[in-house]
Amino acid sequence: MAKIISLLNFKGGVGKTTSTHSIGSALSVYEKKVLLIDMDPQGTLTFFSMEEAPKLSVWEVLAEKREIKNCIEELEEFDLLPSTIELTLAELELNSSYNKEFRLKRAIDTIKDKYDYVLIDCPPSLSIFTLNALAASTDLIIPCECELASMEGLNLLLKVLKSPIKHLNPELNLLGILPTKLDGRKKISGEVYEMLKETHTNVLPAIRINSKLSEIGIEKISIFKADKNSNGAKDYRNVAEVILNGN
Repeated sequence: MAKIISLLNFKGGVGKTTSTHSIGSALSVYEKKVLLIDMDPQGTLTFFSMEEAPKLSVWEVLAEKREIKNCIEELEEFDLLPSTIELTLAELELNSSYNKEFRLKRAIDTIKDKYDYVLIDCPPSLSIFTLNALAASTDLIIPCECELASMEGLNLLLKVLKSPIKHLNPELNLLGILPTKLDGRKKISGEVYEMLKETHTNVLPAIRINSKLSEIGIEKISIFKADKNSNGAKDYRNVAEVILNGN
C-alpha cells in the first residue's frame, strides 16, 4: 500500500515543486513505483514533466468525470496526474459540491495498491485543492528555504494547519521539514539551518543551492538525468533514503 506524501508551503519559491519532482525521481532510482500528483492550478510540476499539454487532468478526477486511472500519464521515471489552468476555474464549482474535501482520497484509494509512493504537489494556499491533498495523505513534508522569513512563515503555517488536519485527517504524520536552498556562502543561511534543527526534531537532509536543479523545468528532465553526481542529486537521494528507511 502506498505512502502518500503531500509537499506544502504557503510561501512561493521555497522549492516545493522541484522537491516533489526530485524526490519522486530519487525514489524511482531505488526502483520504487511512484505517482506524482499536481494539485497546483499553475501546473508547474506538469510543465516540468511533460513536453505536451495533457488531455486529461486532476480536475476530471476531482469533478468525478473520469476515473483516476484514465487520467494518469505514464512517464519514464514516474507516473503523473497532471494539472491544467482549468483547475483555477473549477474551484468555485468544487467548493459547492458535497463531501468536497475527500474527492482525491476516494480516487487514490482505487489505485494506491499499484504504487509504493504517491507525492502530491500542493498549491501555496489553504485552498480546496490543498484540503483534498491533506485528507488523502499519510504524511506531510514542508519545504523551508534557509532564510529568516521562511522560518517565520513555517511557524505560522504549522499553526494554521492544526485545525484542518484535526478535522480532515488527524492521523496525518509530519514526516519532516525539508531545508532548501542552503547556501554555504551565506552565514545567515547556515544559521537558519541550525535554528531549524534546534527547533524541530524531524528535519530532513538539507538541499544545497545547485545550478543543475534550475535545469529541470527547462530541459524537462530530472536532476538524476541532468547530472546524477551533482549536489542536487546527492541531496535528494539522501532525502529519499530517509523516506525509504521510515517504512
